[in-house]
Amino acid sequence: DGFSTEQGVSDQTGDIKIELNAEYRLPLFSYLHGAVFADAGNIWLIGRAATGQEKAGGLFEWNNFYNELAVGAGLGLRLDVTYFVLRLDVAFPLRRPFPDEGFRWVIDEISPLSRRWRQENLVMNLALGYPF
Repeated sequence: DGFSTEQGVSDQTGDIKIELNAEYRLPLFSYLHGAVFADAGNIWLIGRAATGQEKAGGLFEWNNFYNELAVGAGLGLRLDVTYFVLRLDVAFPLRRPFPDEGFRWVIDEISPLSRRWRQENLVMNLALGYPF
């Protein structure tokens, strides 16, 4: 189950994936656009695939999955040259799916002026894709 890596660790992405994305683009210059976005989602295992200590908490449950959704937001630049879009994004968490109940929303911890917060929370992505 899953793929083996060089370190001998099982790399399994999950059996169920729920994802929601919203993005607002605004023109800056000719081919360059700004973007504000939010993402939510998670992955889960079903049935026997969720057994084992390393997979604890990964079982999909209809009555609780919404409490296990991660939520993030960010800003980006889009270089749109008709045939493809080059994206540069900076994102950060708003809600973590894994901490103890009551400590999942981390909006009040956002501190972009703190070097430690930036190192622990900011994620940069560079991607090439189709326009949509």
